[in-house]
Amino acid sequence: MPSSFDTFHYEEMQEMIQDMDFYQIKELTKRIEEVTALPESYRQAFVMHRFRDMSYKEIAETLEVSPKTVDYRIQQALKQLRIDLKDYLPLLLPLLFP
Repeated sequence: MPSSFDTFHYEEMQEMIQDMDFYQIKELTKRIEEVTALPESYRQAFVMHRFRDMSYKEIAETLEVSPKTVDYRIQQALKQLRIDLKDYLPLLLPLLFP
């Protein structure tokens, strides 16, 4: 039978887990907000490349721009995200560069 001491620590651990989940959700929300705050053209190219695994050529054809323009937009998106998310960059690197 668990003692009240064990029950207390179990409840404390559960609370810590819930807080951690809240913290992780808050961090993820911050990252999503920063991506959605990018200028439309940068965001489109960035999302297509990083999350849809499209090549620069495929993105260029879809957006009807040159591959150099796609490269520029992705580089600018990354530059802006590095500035906006500098405190979170160590956590984001695995996501941005799998």
